[in-house]
Amino acid sequence: MRLLNKVAVITGGNSGIGKATAILLAKEGAKVVISGRDLELGREVVDLIKKSGGKAAFIRADVSKEAEIKNLIDFAIRLYGRIDILFNNAGIELQKTVTETTEEELNSVLNVNLKGVFFGCKHVIPHLIKQGGGSIINTASIAGLVGSPGLAAYCASKGGVVLLTKQVALDFAKSGVRVNCVCPGATMTPMVERFVAKSPNPEKTFEDLAKMHPMGRMAKPEEIANAVLFLASDESSFITGQALAVDGGLTAQ
Repeated sequence: MRLLNKVAVITGGNSGIGKATAILLAKEGAKVVISGRDLELGREVVDLIKKSGGKAAFIRADVSKEAEIKNLIDFAIRLYGRIDILFNNAGIELQKTVTETTEEELNSVLNVNLKGVFFGCKHVIPHLIKQGGGSIINTASIAGLVGSPGLAAYCASKGGVVLLTKQVALDFAKSGVRVNCVCPGATMTPMVERFVAKSPNPEKTFEDLAKMHPMGRMAKPEEIANAVLFLASDESSFITGQALAVDGGLTAQ
């Protein structure tokens, strides 16, 4: 198993990409600590992992609050004695243009999507340095690489994640800390399902999302999880500061 005896912390680990990644990393031998705001969903993921013979724990955390991120990192250290992998995955979406977005809404998106990543890196890196290194993977988006109509705050936050990833990677490369991000295309997660359901014509919206990818479909959460596993493992030992598009060819157009 590629991650045998390593410890992975995953924010937003109770659904979608985070859930798929938690299950995969545990299958590959990692001891997993997941966080989220929904205690019931978090416990369900932990139970799934334990029933398959893996090791996992859940702690409720709101990544928009620095103190709760620090508590998450401290919890993992107390529980397992170390952290080898941090997957900053928690995120929210807002379907509004820049003129429609209120200051409160902008702050909410930036606090979760960008500040959550910032403070996750801030509080885990000292532990990684003490251990001689580790891997941080951030969830950005294709909306952090190219514009996406009607997603002003979301694009701003994910673009910030891409450049923050590169910057932090440069600061800590010589310390053995690798920092990369994944940039998923449209993925069949609860967040995307809600996006589709809110549209005037959900069936057409679903078809349009699939068709915009050259491969003609949306991603499965497990496909994004496989990319995260690669970046978390020693197989990517010479890769840092990169934004890996997992988008069915969308940004190649």
